[in-house]
Amino acid sequence: MIKILAIFLLLPSCIYSQSKSINFHSIQNKKLFADHLFCEGDYLRAVEEYEAIRKTIKNDTIDFKILLCYSELGLYQQAEQNVSLSSNSDLSSEFNKLFYINQFKKDQYSFYSFYELRDYQFTIKKFSTLNIFHKLTSMSYLYTDLNSRTKEEIVKPFDVKDRSTISSFYDWKLDPPYKSPALAGILSAIIPGSGKMYVGEWGDGITALLVTGLLAFLAYDNFRANHDTRAWIFTGLGAFFYGGNIYGSVVSAQIFNARINFEFKDGLNLFLEQKNYFMPEYDFCN
Repeated sequence: MIKILAIFLLLPSCIYSQSKSINFHSIQNKKLFADHLFCEGDYLRAVEEYEAIRKTIKNDTIDFKILLCYSELGLYQQAEQNVSLSSNSDLSSEFNKLFYINQFKKDQYSFYSFYELRDYQFTIKKFSTLNIFHKLTSMSYLYTDLNSRTKEEIVKPFDVKDRSTISSFYDWKLDPPYKSPALAGILSAIIPGSGKMYVGEWGDGITALLVTGLLAFLAYDNFRANHDTRAWIFTGLGAFFYGGNIYGSVVSAQIFNARINFEFKDGLNLFLEQKNYFMPEYDFCN
């Protein structure tokens, strides 16, 4: 019992003396803590620690990790302002790649703003040797406008295994499988519900055909039986459903086209994410 009591009395003093021997505010320990946050995906706190460390020591890897943190956080302006591209660094090529990716993301996958940077000639010369530059430039045409670019020009920067995918995206961009809103409206005006069927909404189309046909029959049958009041009620309802069906068919075609655009861009986004924007994977956590 006395031994156990002695252990409990001595334990706090041992822990205290051990903690005093560790300098938690040393640069090395701060870096270890920042690396831990980085590997845990806590990029916001990690970049704060790295920024503090960078005031004391100069380290290209830390600079690169700061750029990676800002990129992961989507803070592209801060990345551009806080991390300079070091031409003397062993990582200069990697800085350039990541800098261009950030510009690409910041400009919402458009190359136009990038080409309007102040140091246009210097910038293009700096990046033109990077294959990633040509790949993302081709991708930007797919996001914005092909601008008379041929399929061969678009797929040229890519590896053989990716060319079929990029070729499919090019064909989709050049000739998207849109549905004509005008044609959808005309079809529904001729045969109620056929415009809905044209855009693939078969259930709504068949329902519209049956309801409009039923109302038209009831109106006709009541007119023939001289039940004018009921006949005009069914006529009004039939006209309402007929006009609504034409309008709905036009809107359905527009929605269909918007979905095609969304799926196209979503496919491009997914492809880029799977390829990590053509950046190599950096393993700083082993």
